[in-house]
Amino acid sequence: FRRFHRTSAHTLTHQQPPINIIIIIIMSDENDEKVLFKPEILSTVKVHAGYLHRIKHYSPCNKCHMTFAIYIPSDEDDFPVGNGNARKMPLILYLSGLTCDDTNVSQKGNAFETCKQSGVCFVMPDTSPRGHEKIDEEESASWDFGIGAGFYVNATTKGYAEHYNMETYATKELEQVCKSIDFINDKVDFNRQSIMGHSMGGHGALTLALRNPGKYRSVSAFAPIANPSAKDCPWGQKAFKGYLKDENEWKMHDATELVKMMEPGTMKTVTKAILIDQGDADTFYKTQLHPERFQEAAEKNTKGFMKYNVREGYDHSYWFISTFMHDHVAFHAIKLLST
Repeated sequence: FRRFHRTSAHTLTHQQPPINIIIIIIMSDENDEKVLFKPEILSTVKVHAGYLHRIKHYSPCNKCHMTFAIYIPSDEDDFPVGNGNARKMPLILYLSGLTCDDTNVSQKGNAFETCKQSGVCFVMPDTSPRGHEKIDEEESASWDFGIGAGFYVNATTKGYAEHYNMETYATKELEQVCKSIDFINDKVDFNRQSIMGHSMGGHGALTLALRNPGKYRSVSAFAPIANPSAKDCPWGQKAFKGYLKDENEWKMHDATELVKMMEPGTMKTVTKAILIDQGDADTFYKTQLHPERFQEAAEKNTKGFMKYNVREGYDHSYWFISTFMHDHVAFHAIKLLST
């Protein structure tokens, strides 16, 4: 894509067939121009008296098109919105796990009824870039690395550094895109956000909150990969070797290790509350996830700060997530709607 040196919108015509595309110029803090195609609404469906939108857009940070979904409750009914704002609603960012995209949680997560009752919006990005030129054979050779497995880091290895910048995408660019869409910007209060996720997405929720203190009012996770830099976490070892060229970077993307680096008693500077649910019949519980290591580190830092539940008989699936999704959305709503 060639650069444009004016901030006005430009209309391009592609051949076979002719298509008019509006381009928006976004200026970064470093005064670097980034080209963003106007978002395309792929679908809109009504659910629990609100609307679920799927949206496609060009991502400058990942250099490919990305798709995300957002649920916006109707504001026609009387629900708590907090802060005396009758129109703007707070937002939960949900990060999905390995192999998933936005459709897994939107179709199986059971989140929207509680979002509607609470007056909270729910945004669901993809788990990796897709549609870019293939980087290497490893990118699509397995389900736990590459496509569908971006691990919410900004890659530094050759090839992946160009396209795999999911940390920037989840914490910055997605919000910019949402703000550029009037019907989202008119409804969402971006100053009130919480973050949650499942498995790899639980890792993402914890680490992104820890790496962005104060951005998210609350954090929760279902069965998170809580100590990915550890030698007994094969998923983390594989991902970090593939995405991060310097092993010294690994601990900076590991929730357990990040908490260990913090000054005692400082968890409240990161977020207001943390909730983790883990099923004891999860086959990855003791071989990949290790959530108790994070719990121990958090408890040592700030006693009683986080809540950790081990759920008897539950596995790693969306049956588990859908069972306790109400609890997690309600947990976030309390923090998001408080003044």
